[in-house]
Amino acid sequence: MRRISDRIRQAAEDARDRHPRTGAAGTLVVRTVKSVIRVRVLGLAAESAFFTLLSLPALLLGLLGTLGYYSSVLGADTVLEIRVWILDLAARVLTSETVDSLVAPLVDDFLGGVQGGIISLTFLVSLWSGSRAMSVFIESITIAYGLADVRGYIHHRGLAFLAYLGGLLFALLVLPVLVAGPDLIRRLLPFLDEPLRLAYWPAVGILLLVCIVTLYTVSVPVRTPLWRHLPGGILAMLILLLGSVGLRVYLDVSFGQVSIYGSLAAPIAIMAWLYVMALAILIGSSLNAEIDAMWPTPTTAEARAEIAARRHAWAVRNVRYREEALQSLAESTEAKKGNNGNDDTPGETVTDGAPPVDTGAVGREDAPDRPVPDDVAACPAPAVPVARPAGESATIASRTTEDH
Repeated sequence: MRRISDRIRQAAEDARDRHPRTGAAGTLVVRTVKSVIRVRVLGLAAESAFFTLLSLPALLLGLLGTLGYYSSVLGADTVLEIRVWILDLAARVLTSETVDSLVAPLVDDFLGGVQGGIISLTFLVSLWSGSRAMSVFIESITIAYGLADVRGYIHHRGLAFLAYLGGLLFALLVLPVLVAGPDLIRRLLPFLDEPLRLAYWPAVGILLLVCIVTLYTVSVPVRTPLWRHLPGGILAMLILLLGSVGLRVYLDVSFGQVSIYGSLAAPIAIMAWLYVMALAILIGSSLNAEIDAMWPTPTTAEARAEIAARRHAWAVRNVRYREEALQSLAESTEAKKGNNGNDDTPGETVTDGAPPVDTGAVGREDAPDRPVPDDVAACPAPAVPVARPAGESATIASRTTEDH
């Protein structure tokens, strides 16, 4: 396997040398795939989809409730057109059963307007949930660029909240224009009816591209040119378009006849589309990050150099602290050994278990001379048996008998 991988790598290097542009494109694709795996795009997209779905009801309450609240200013016809536009847009992505059972009742309730709900606790909670979903986008884009250490936590969450709030305000301003603008232009300029019909959805796509590129630009911690984020924005648009079409086909096949999910089919369908949207945005950001890694701008290169220098200084400081701690531990150990040696008595010697030489000599030298009693001195010394041959022992015994 290693030989095969080496051959493939060598072939890729040869092809890159022969065709520099094609080789650079292939390298960019490989780096983007590795970045998607390294940043955990699949998991972060699921996290973003969850928090977006969690904030969706209260978000619609705030967004559509505001439009319903200002229906006297916008006009009842404009509000009705907004309803039709939202349902038509949802029908392009979701199944008709999901639109009829979930989306349409929600839109009708919110456009009916609970005026106090705009500033309710539920709407405030939706702001937190939505900003958490926005925080996932900003965090993953920052990590993909290798600039995670530039912003602090408070700065990061504050930026996510402001970006989410700005997106809501932008939607409040743009949504009526998208819905009522074409009809107004048709009434004022009837001869532009056919060009408007042809240019409507491309204009919506361009507006969505501008929103995605703006998100990329805001998420990068350093200032970068706006055009540098266009490749990722275009890729995100393509993935979102193809993913929406594929999801629509999948939902028609899965939920069209008999669904095992029952009443959960509609929320699952919405969450699946939110996942596709988040996945498209994060993959596009990974492409932009790898383009910047291969051809960096001065600001991103300087920021990465500062982060690398900071991490190097931190590592050197940790190594120095560790060496000082080890040296202090060694010195304390040596000091303990010295103290234990000083506490030993002068007569004690360390042996390996054998008795010391001339044991008891000190006691014999220090013992005082005592007089020997007479009875003890008169006693003969005990005979010490000496080993002799058997014949000599018998001769000595007979001589002793004759003497007696």
